[in-house]
Amino acid sequence: MTKKTKLKLIVGIIITMLVIYYSFKTLGRLDLSPLFHANINGFLVFVSVVLTLYSNYVRGLGYTLGIDSAIDRLTALQIVGIGHAANMILPLHIGDGLRFAFFPDGYSALRRTKLVMIPAVADSIAIILISLLAVPFSRFTDPVIVHLLWMLFFACIALIVLLLAGFCFVPRLRRFIRRYLTISMLNMMLWVLFSYVLLLVATWAGLAAFGYSWHQSLRLSLAVFATTNFVGFIPASPGAVGLFEYGVIVALAGLGIQQNAALSAGLLLHVIQYAALLPLGLVLFILALRGNYGKTVKRALHQKL
Repeated sequence: MTKKTKLKLIVGIIITMLVIYYSFKTLGRLDLSPLFHANINGFLVFVSVVLTLYSNYVRGLGYTLGIDSAIDRLTALQIVGIGHAANMILPLHIGDGLRFAFFPDGYSALRRTKLVMIPAVADSIAIILISLLAVPFSRFTDPVIVHLLWMLFFACIALIVLLLAGFCFVPRLRRFIRRYLTISMLNMMLWVLFSYVLLLVATWAGLAAFGYSWHQSLRLSLAVFATTNFVGFIPASPGAVGLFEYGVIVALAGLGIQQNAALSAGLLLHVIQYAALLPLGLVLFILALRGNYGKTVKRALHQKL
């Protein structure tokens, strides 16, 4: 076994121990008592969990069928799923950094950085586009969130104008844009957008499971999607515990839902995320370790025996 492989194994063990520690610490902070007496539709909860899982698979297709066809679907799912699962239990969005470790071995640090940053920008654009629907279609009126939505929308417009200006007057930027703004990039953006639409539908099903009508749940889900995703941009507590529930309360209170009911709904939606992402991340993490190091470890043990 090479020193490099031994170092990777040691780092992997340390990360695994940290993940286990923060898993118990984070999940212990979730007070689920408001859900114990709620009348929840278990089938719709299951549907919401499945949709959340499938959205991660679709998000991974942004690599395979988008910006890097050399990445197979399992590897793409590992990059996405492990990162999301880690963010649910580790602070400061550390999961986004862990994605770097699961790209194919031959990828340089620069290539990995680009393949993490470009989809992250696509995530932000997709979130803003879908969240803007919350204003006209859900009749969401919270002044702070609405103001923030429009600020981000016009910031996107300004960024596009700057990119166009840079394309015209900065040769280096022109070469970069020609290299990355391709049909593959458009395909990636469409897959990313579709993954967030699936997450919106999962939120819709989760709110319907809590007892709201399908029509009301659709309106509520648009508002919840906007507030919780903007809260998710804050690199604070693991899984945005507390912040996520606050985002749901802000969204539902702006549509006439009492705070106690909004808190229970927020807890249910958060539990759905954990029920989907943690098992997925654990399975993918084990598969990744087995694929990367399984043969090496077995060979080393066989040589010692």
